[in-house]
Amino acid sequence: MLRRMGRDSVVGRFRAGLAASRSSEAGFSLIELLVTMAILLVVVGTLTGALISATNTETDLNNRFQTQVQARQALTKLTREIHCASQILDTSTGQPLTSTSGSVAEVTLTLPAGCPTGGATAVTALWCTSLAGSTYDLYRAVAPSTCSSLTGVRWATSLVSATPFSLPVTTTTSGVHFPLVHLDLLVNTRTNGAYGKYDLVTDVAALNAQERQ
Repeated sequence: MLRRMGRDSVVGRFRAGLAASRSSEAGFSLIELLVTMAILLVVVGTLTGALISATNTETDLNNRFQTQVQARQALTKLTREIHCASQILDTSTGQPLTSTSGSVAEVTLTLPAGCPTGGATAVTALWCTSLAGSTYDLYRAVAPSTCSSLTGVRWATSLVSATPFSLPVTTTTSGVHFPLVHLDLLVNTRTNGAYGKYDLVTDVAALNAQERQ
């Protein structure tokens, strides 16, 4: 009788342990799973937004840097060619820039043979702007030509103004002086607001041109 009771006790304990094991394997409830998924979605969404913001910031900075580098290179090229030019004309009128010309979109530079950017023979260079979306691109072509990517080389992008060439406001009207060109290369990769603008302004003398009284 005692032996039977001992055996029943062992079986009872086994059954109790088996029931407890089954209870522990019940897992999460549906509400617990939904709450966990919601928390994961919030965390993943926050991380994704931060990564997208960082990527956009890097892209914006890179675009601004590249645009500024192009503007500086264009200014350097223009300065060298104006220094060496024997004649500077407003392309639209075929006449030299005057105080009444205002700002113009195109200028024609006559480069004698031997100019560093011209070559062994004389070259007539056309510098002009062309609309590209909401801003303008600056091109250099060999005149006579049209202002486009098909006929010229693009030197700068994202110009705010279509008319970067003019006669300096401070040009003297008496005495001997060289023809001057006022350059204003204002670029901005952001179309809204002043933030991001980069302005290169200078007056360049045509040192190889005939002096004027």
